[in-house]
Amino acid sequence: MNTVAQEAAREAMVQKIASATTTVAAGTAVVGGYAAQELLAVGGFLIALSGFIVNWYYNHKRLKLQEQQQGGGDGR
Repeated sequence: MNTVAQEAAREAMVQKIASATTTVAAGTAVVGGYAAQELLAVGGFLIALSGFIVNWYYNHKRLKLQEQQQGGGDGR
């Protein structure tokens, strides 16, 4: 036999569990969202940095080649 008090206690426990589950799920979603955004930001930075390095390298090579073709290069 279930009394009204036992039913109320069960209902309160179910509400606490549901509230905790909702809070944990929301926290996990927020942390996951930040992690994905920061991963994309770091990836974008690395792509931009590598593009800068490649651009610098080939411009440097192009300038050396132009100097050699004009006869002004000392062979470095």
